[in-house]
Amino acid sequence: MIQINKALINILLNHKSIRKFKDKKIDKEILDIIIECGQKAPTSNNLQAYTIIHVQDNMKKEKLAQISGDQKWVVEAPVVLLFCADLYRIKNYSNIESLSLFGSPELYTVAVIDTALAAEKSLIAAQSLGLGGVIVGGIRNDMEKVHNMFNLPNLVAPLFLLCLGYPDDDPGLKPRLPKEVIYKVDNYDTEKDTQLIEEYNKIMEDYYRERSSIKAKSNWSQKCRQALTKQPRQDVGHFLRSIGFLT
Repeated sequence: MIQINKALINILLNHKSIRKFKDKKIDKEILDIIIECGQKAPTSNNLQAYTIIHVQDNMKKEKLAQISGDQKWVVEAPVVLLFCADLYRIKNYSNIESLSLFGSPELYTVAVIDTALAAEKSLIAAQSLGLGGVIVGGIRNDMEKVHNMFNLPNLVAPLFLLCLGYPDDDPGLKPRLPKEVIYKVDNYDTEKDTQLIEEYNKIMEDYYRERSSIKAKSNWSQKCRQALTKQPRQDVGHFLRSIGFLT
């Protein structure tokens, strides 16, 4: 008989982005566990191509919140962690001088994946300890400013924040796409996708209508279009190349 860790599965199935936190500090022992769990995430060739910076300076928090589009939870969260893709450390200690090697799309991809996996492990660990959190990618609105704010060297790119604390609200579960849309067998079969996404759009219309004070009509497809056209962040590639990535 299969043994199922119901508590862990429940955490995974009930993920919510928490943006309102209680005025309660997170003990150092708890934070240490969260970071250690993040370090146990899968990493390509054990490169561990990321760095986590604990942002404690309130002025820096306020600047990060502004850069992110005035996301006030960046200031209010008891713990704010900056996750950076990091090839600088590897370059320094591998005795490889080839800039073209470290500027390859493959190594940038490895660093981004390593960073994202470490952040997700950290978030799950935090949730298992009674905390909640939200990942903030808005800092990429001005990566250069964030880079300078933390004196990051070349080949270190600030990707996103993880804001953590004890939840002070319950935003409810946001419906996800039907499993059949994102889970395929053997082939990228899209025969049923159109109908399924139309049905999902109706579900999301109800979801947004119930939570919006404006009661404006919106759905998943429209939200995707808004997100991609409102903040294209076209300078991200230029900045990454200026610090040694994607060269």
